[in-house]
Amino acid sequence: MSQAENSKPVAADDRDLLPLNVLLHCRTVVESANVVTTGVMTHVEGELFEVELHDFEQFELGETVKITVYSPAGLQSIQSIVFAKYEGAIALLQPPNLQKRFKERREHPRISINGNAQVFSAVAETGEEIRLEQPLELTVHDISLSGIGFSGPDATQINRNMKLKAIVEIGFGFSCELEIIRRERQEDKVLLGAKMHVIEPDMMRPLRAMILRHQVEKHAELRRESQKKRFIK
Repeated sequence: MSQAENSKPVAADDRDLLPLNVLLHCRTVVESANVVTTGVMTHVEGELFEVELHDFEQFELGETVKITVYSPAGLQSIQSIVFAKYEGAIALLQPPNLQKRFKERREHPRISINGNAQVFSAVAETGEEIRLEQPLELTVHDISLSGIGFSGPDATQINRNMKLKAIVEIGFGFSCELEIIRRERQEDKVLLGAKMHVIEPDMMRPLRAMILRHQVEKHAELRRESQKKRFIK
């Protein structure tokens, strides 16, 4: 083997990457074109960072910022965008290239939601699509970018490992492929969990936006409750 072949760059081993939660509870400087202020990193969940700041109102939604986190593993500088601001904090979008620097150990965040799904076909082991005579109506309870939880009548003939095609309606509709990974009876209904693949890539955008919005609402509510408890004390 030649020296040139020996000198080929080797991809970084996942074991060399830092866990994302190394940034939690660290002093964090947030810098925009007009503001530089210091706070604390309080969340790294899903696709969001949350930084607690006294000067949170000085930032504009959609504004590009640089955050510098003083972590135990050293200084970490990250470019981001302000997604929301609330109750003494700002929410920032995690950039797509973050996975090159940190271990991706988090699942897509799942949110509770009211909706419905219509299953219109099943996929056989041969790959053949079998249309149902009548669409199967299911109630959606929670969703993420890659999974969904729903329920149906106890008589529902859906079993684990089945592959289905469905239309999901949660304020907007999209077609998806489902693989059932959980089935559990509860009183007069059956609870189902499935891996979900959204067929139309363009529909990932409104789904991602809705999940981010719910995350922000949850974080804001948690901060309101926390501040109420401090005030009562």
